[in-house]
Amino acid sequence: MGPWSGKFEMLSSVFRVYGTKAHSIVLEPKEPNAITPHALFLSYYPSNGGGALDPEVYPRPTGEVYLCGMSSQEEVPDDPDQVTSNPESIEVLKRVAKTVSSYLNEENAQVKAEQACFLPSTEDGVPVIGEIPGIKGCYVATGHSCWGILNGPATGSALAELIVDGVATSVDLSRFSPSRFSKRR
Repeated sequence: MGPWSGKFEMLSSVFRVYGTKAHSIVLEPKEPNAITPHALFLSYYPSNGGGALDPEVYPRPTGEVYLCGMSSQEEVPDDPDQVTSNPESIEVLKRVAKTVSSYLNEENAQVKAEQACFLPSTEDGVPVIGEIPGIKGCYVATGHSCWGILNGPATGSALAELIVDGVATSVDLSRFSPSRFSKRR
């Protein structure tokens, strides 16, 4: 359910999962091998002032370059097809791209995609994995933010152990327990 977990009333009564809207663009430089295969994690200060932004740049083996960032907390729409990108956020990512390399400016790279997504986030920034307090047999795994794709296999394995064996042995899930929110309410 990802960022839509917060719309599930049974969960929202125990803890809050909200959507962090993130933007990304995919560029393809016209000159092959123009960009080195190194990921960049930046602190970008816009020329018009304001605080630092933290965009990320990921060259792909295909020669494309994926840039992401420009996150904000927004209401998750009911229908995933309603997720749209914010033109201002896309423009900032394009400015970041041309600052990183002249090979990524409008003249030297083709824009392959302009997109947005919602990441599932929790109030404390820690995923929620485990049995819902007071609802025997109801388990959840959500709130991984952008790390869900990386941590999904370990989460699934640990949750399966918890469900089948009553305890997860591959990962200590105590830090991720939904019951941590019960103590705060």
